[in-house]
Amino acid sequence: MIELDNEMKEETKPVIQDTSNVLLNDEEFKNPDNIVFSCRNVDLYYDNGDKHSLKNINIDILKNKVTAFIGPSGCGKSTLLRCFDRMNDLIDGCKITGDIKYNGQDINNINTILLRTKVGMVFQQPNPFPMSIRNNICYGPRCQGVKNKEKLNTIVEQSLKDSALYEEVSDRLDASGLSLSGGQQQRLCIARTIAMSPEVILMDEPTSALDPIATLKIEELIKELKKKYTIIIVTHNMQQAARISDYTAFFMLGELVEFNKTEEFFAHPRDKRSEDYITGRFGWWS
Repeated sequence: MIELDNEMKEETKPVIQDTSNVLLNDEEFKNPDNIVFSCRNVDLYYDNGDKHSLKNINIDILKNKVTAFIGPSGCGKSTLLRCFDRMNDLIDGCKITGDIKYNGQDINNINTILLRTKVGMVFQQPNPFPMSIRNNICYGPRCQGVKNKEKLNTIVEQSLKDSALYEEVSDRLDASGLSLSGGQQQRLCIARTIAMSPEVILMDEPTSALDPIATLKIEELIKELKKKYTIIIVTHNMQQAARISDYTAFFMLGELVEFNKTEEFFAHPRDKRSEDYITGRFGWWS
């Protein structure tokens, strides 16, 4: 009789399901042609394994969408972003396990130069090269072997137009990129990235050093850019994520807590930790 009771207890034991990424079962995510990046069981360690910074990450990134990574400082969002162009390879003592695929191919089997050509990065602080606006944009294509002056001029003009900067600098392309305002410098960095004809643009807090007006211009630009590019943006600004992204991923302490359509994430968070973070009741993680 005791054994029967134990069996009944086992049968009625509640099953705890992982609801962090319910989108993996959505139709849009089931079509492999829609997926740019796919992460499965990704763990990342720094300091030769002493620091576990990403824990069992499973996420897919859709083409021509804006995906926002949010969460408190040190939660792993920028670390995951740097996985997509293998920037973490440059860090001594960094180890990554699991699978990360770009267009269905293991990124470890892709030449890093080719990968970083197709996957551009825009950093937190604007970092134009100490050269002319024109040469900032021509630098990458020239390194790739483009020498034809007419073709380079076309790349410069189109990149500046795509970054909503052309009208502001078209009459001073030979001026130093460092002479531009902070917001213009960031858009120049975006133009420099676009000049390489990437498929994906990674943005690591691209507006955190900018004033509200410059931030608004970058946000409007991102909405336009997603027509041509896939964008993944790390931001501490939840309002910004709500304004510009199609999907939002919330990270905490190296874990992907929740990933959902942005509207659904902010209106109906599935995880208590997500709700607490959105509403400002986040003392539980500190």
